[in-house]
Parts: sequence; C-alpha cells; structure tokens
Amino acid sequence: MIKKYLFIAFFLFSASRFYAQTPLQSAVDFSVKTLKGDIIQLYPLLEQNKIVVIDFFSTSCGPCQTFAYDFQMAYEAFGSNSGDVFFLAINYNGTNPDVIFFDSLFNITLPSASGLDGGGNLAFEAFQIAAYPTVVVVKPDKTIAAQHVWEPNAANITEAVLNAGGALVGQKEFGSSFSYDLSIYPNPVIGVLNFKLKLEKPAHLQYVIRDLSGKVLISAPLVAKGAGNHVFNINTSMLSTGQYLLEISVNSEKIVRKIFKVSSL
Repeated sequence: MIKKYLFIAFFLFSASRFYAQTPLQSAVDFSVKTLKGDIIQLYPLLEQNKIVVIDFFSTSCGPCQTFAYDFQMAYEAFGSNSGDVFFLAINYNGTNPDVIFFDSLFNITLPSASGLDGGGNLAFEAFQIAAYPTVVVVKPDKTIAAQHVWEPNAANITEAVLNAGGALVGQKEFGSSFSYDLSIYPNPVIGVLNFKLKLEKPAHLQYVIRDLSGKVLISAPLVAKGAGNHVFNINTSMLSTGQYLLEISVNSEKIVRKIFKVSSL
C-alpha cells in the first residue's frame, strides 16, 4: 500500500513539475481576503517595493501537503513579511474552515486566503494557474521572476527569492550555503535514520529532530569531531508516521531537512 502511495505521489510531483505554472510573464492585479479578514491586493504591495511570493495550493492536494511547511520556513527566513518580501498562500475551491484546518494541521502562520470565501479562485483565474502547488515569485516591477518553483521546498523557494533580489532576515538560506558534504538516508525512514557528514577540520556538532511545530523530540549532546567522514545513526522508532524536521548544526552553520517516517515500504 505504501509503495502504491509513493508511486502516486511521485506521479503527482512529476505532473506538477511540467504543468503547474502560470504562463504569465507580467503579473496581473488581484485582491483576496485572508483568514484574518485582511484585504491583500497585489499591486499596492509591489508599489511598496515588495517582492511577493505566492503559493497557489489546494487543501486536498498531496504535494501541497508535503511542501506546505517548506513555504512556512521560507516565510520565516525572510522575516515573516517584516522585510522586503511578502509571502501569501492562495487556496483553490476551499472554504475558510477548510483552510483553517489545513493551516492548523501543518502549523502555517503566514497569510492565507481560501478559494471560496477569500477570493482565491479569482486569483487562480487571473494567473491562469492550471495545477497545484505552484509557487510564483513577483518582482516590484510586476515581472514574474519565477513562474513555477519546483520542487517547492524551502531551499528552492529561498534561492528563487534571493535571485529576485529578496533579503534574508537574521539567518542563512536553507542549506545552499552549508559548506559540508552531507547525505541523509534512508528517507522515508522506517527505523534507523543515518546521516553522513564530511568535515575538513574539527568541529562542534549537534543534531535534533523536531515536529512541525518546532518541539524537540530527539536530540544529541554537543560533541566535538575531528576531520574526516562521520556517520551518525538516529533511532526513530519513537516517532509516529509523519513529517519531521532534522536540524544539523556544525559550528555556526545550520541546515534543516525534512524527513518522512513511515511504518513500512
């Protein structure tokens, strides 16, 4: 059953890669009403010299669920809309209660607008979105800098926004500046998760696994390791099936990767 699910997920990811994008090269204006009742209009944000990043999604879409928290992580990396980048999630064909439940399930705090109650369907039509998830990056001059960020993970979204001129707030981007050779396997994981790290010189190391709300579930004490290859094993048997965040710190550098716990493959 799990193999069937993974095949379906892969098919959806592949289909999204080729079809889930806007054909527009210049953004058109739209207005949506967020779950909190705020009216968000695109052009006034661009006139404030904001880069606008939009996640067009559906609550019932598997890839939308898989990458929901990645969009949240990128939102936080750029200052949670306090800097020069504004993040907005726009739903298709859902009600406010549908999106409220979705956001609570995946710990989403960024502004969200539902398709039916918040005007999201009209925004989908304005941008001619054919499928989801579609992450679009719009520059202040209305140019669409990224018509479709794929895969829409935190690292790729961060890179697309940086390429458009956005500035991170208080932290480095997710993994792209990580200067160590790292591999994580197997992922999805059933029992033991391994990560291999190559150090060029001695370093202090720490790793933790958090749930999507940020709660620490597994942690290792800060240790010093010498230069060379190091393999670490993490017993994930105490974790329930679901998505988690593996955070690895080497000296002052940090990388976050999403891991998937399953019961069988």
